[in-house]
Amino acid sequence: MRRLALLGLLILAAVLVQTWLFPRLLPVSWKPDLFLILVIYLAFFGPFFRGALFCFALGCLMDAFGGTVLGLYGLVFTVLFFTARVLIVHINIETTFPFYYMVALGTCLELILLAFFVIFFSPRGGGVWSLVTAGLFPQTGLNLLAAWALMQGNLVLRRHVGWAADLPGPSLEDSGI
Repeated sequence: MRRLALLGLLILAAVLVQTWLFPRLLPVSWKPDLFLILVIYLAFFGPFFRGALFCFALGCLMDAFGGTVLGLYGLVFTVLFFTARVLIVHINIETTFPFYYMVALGTCLELILLAFFVIFFSPRGGGVWSLVTAGLFPQTGLNLLAAWALMQGNLVLRRHVGWAADLPGPSLEDSGI
């Protein structure tokens, strides 16, 4: 129960930073996608059923705060969660490198899925591919930087703060912190 409460607090903090702090501090095109990073984090370290529900809920929150089509991000984040779970079956998730690799892959896949679903489900979705390819590399870099900060913060919290020891994450012995 404590682990679930800590995951809920982590998600709440990401929601507040993504929807309130980032729009006030950063320009429109230079914002990391903390929701995507949390989806990959839940796919790596979270429980399967609750992780899928959290990812769908994160997507619905994203739709409620800034989406144009209700349910689009819910669908995309759920597909990303299941895709990441399938891809990490044979990966050693005790280290952080596969997590960063999956964040980069997840960023590309998120943009591709968004473009596909907008084109497929919307009658006016024709010019989406040019928008996707224009922002792909900067968004990937920002997401990797935010994922690194999240993992470093996670490792420091788990090692030095007693109540955060139940947060899921990579092995503390291999972290070097």
